[in-house]
Amino acid sequence: MSLRQKNIALFIGILLLGWLAYYFSFAKTMALKEQYVSLQKEQVLLHNVSQKLIQLKQQEVYYDSILASKKISAESSFQNTLLKTIAGVADSTKIRIVSFNNPHVYKSENAMVNTYNFTLRGGFTDIVRLVYVLEQQSKLGTIISVHFIKKKDYRRNTYFLEGTVFLQQIEPF
Repeated sequence: MSLRQKNIALFIGILLLGWLAYYFSFAKTMALKEQYVSLQKEQVLLHNVSQKLIQLKQQEVYYDSILASKKISAESSFQNTLLKTIAGVADSTKIRIVSFNNPHVYKSENAMVNTYNFTLRGGFTDIVRLVYVLEQQSKLGTIISVHFIKKKDYRRNTYFLEGTVFLQQIEPF
């Protein structure tokens, strides 16, 4: 074997040895270090979550005491908010609230579904604007259905539009 062939074999041997050292030790060490760093970050987040949970429970007790002192229940509070939103939009448009019925409550395994229905009288664009405000701007719930009916007022011999809106709110347990 000549000196040149020995040098080439030595160079290939060093490259092979470097690749084996990287594959068996350095790569696994770097992967374990990355995993260690990510687990440390998760541990910090979990520690912060417990503190946040304690703080949120204290806030919940405080807000419940305020609601209890003013004799406001959570269910009527949502209805009042919904009615105030509807009335606010109805005042700025030509909408009349014909009926506002009690909510239909359905309890499933992991959530309670409240469906509110109310009937409005007015123009099509005004009712659609109110539906938009309820669903997109105030985000009070999801509009399930809007049913429009064209009716006739026989006393005045005019037609008017009534829209029955079904708004659904889901409360997880």
